[in-house]
Amino acid sequence: MSETGKQALITLRRVDGSKGVVSCTVSTQDGKAVAPHDYLPLKSELIEFADGVLERTVAVRIVDDNNYEGDEDFKVIFEDAQGGAIFSADGNGGPSRALATVVILCDDKASSGCEALCVGMGLNADQLALVGMTWSNQFEEAVRYEGYPSCVGVFMYLLALPWRLIFAFAPPPRLGGGWTAFVVVLGMIGVLTAIIGDLAAHLGCCLHIAASTTAITFVALGTSLPDTFASKAAAVNEEHADSSIGNITGSNSVNVFLGLGLPWALAAIYWAVWGSLNEDAWRARYLSEDWYSPSVPVGFAVPAGDLGFSVGVFVFCGCCTLFLLLLRRAVLGFELGGPPIFASVSGGIMVALWFIYVGVSVWHTSTS
Repeated sequence: MSETGKQALITLRRVDGSKGVVSCTVSTQDGKAVAPHDYLPLKSELIEFADGVLERTVAVRIVDDNNYEGDEDFKVIFEDAQGGAIFSADGNGGPSRALATVVILCDDKASSGCEALCVGMGLNADQLALVGMTWSNQFEEAVRYEGYPSCVGVFMYLLALPWRLIFAFAPPPRLGGGWTAFVVVLGMIGVLTAIIGDLAAHLGCCLHIAASTTAITFVALGTSLPDTFASKAAAVNEEHADSSIGNITGSNSVNVFLGLGLPWALAAIYWAVWGSLNEDAWRARYLSEDWYSPSVPVGFAVPAGDLGFSVGVFVFCGCCTLFLLLLRRAVLGFELGGPPIFASVSGGIMVALWFIYVGVSVWHTSTS
């Protein structure tokens, strides 16, 4: 539809019956068009079909801003059907919702070659303005103190303030379709993880704690607590437990397959190409190892320690956790939540499994 059309009309039809009262909600979602600069948004507004009513029309106000921005689009989303109604399975939203895409045809003329160039490059002035506003709000939220002032609250605020300011530099998700934010935040997390690992290693060295103990305690806590908070948020906000449990299993798979595989692959390539340049130092380092012999070729080597016992204990605790989840599904019908007594007991068992894993692993390291 044309930008001067003032409003977009979307018709929702009721088929296969007209008796009873049914309803759904309608909302809008930005595409290239940005609310409220290009259209006035709808936010979970109720649409009700009275008994005998077969058709309802939704109007979305279009803003004629007289700016050359090219053709833009946004989505109108119908969901949360009530009264026994469902959406057509043939639609692009499936039986749970229906989607309609509205395309706003630009009828303005470019006032300069710069405007035409920006549109050709996919740059949207409204999107950039909204990105700038969101970025500014991130810094305001980072320095804002929330809650009642107290000694503990102020201390925690000051402790978190530098990190909140650093991560406020992360680009808003609107910029680059979310990919810019993903790449930048991933880099920030990588740098932060490296810092945590170094600090934990120095702390373990100062306190004369074994490196293996430091790895499964300080380093593990520092790098995994963000996953814990993300899983908690998913458990509270999502309808199903898939996101919460999937976040934990996915995080561990990344740690094992990518976190180990990528550095090992790079190290193996390095030693295969430039290993001969450091042959004397390499042989001096591994001369006392049981597997070493003068005929062993120079290459990437990781001598085995006592990690096997720790991994065995971890596997046992992990199997206990899976058994607990399966037991909850068999008895309660779901994995997370439920009556407070069952939730507290389940949580206590999982926390106890973590302490068992750490305690037994540390004990084995100290006695071996």
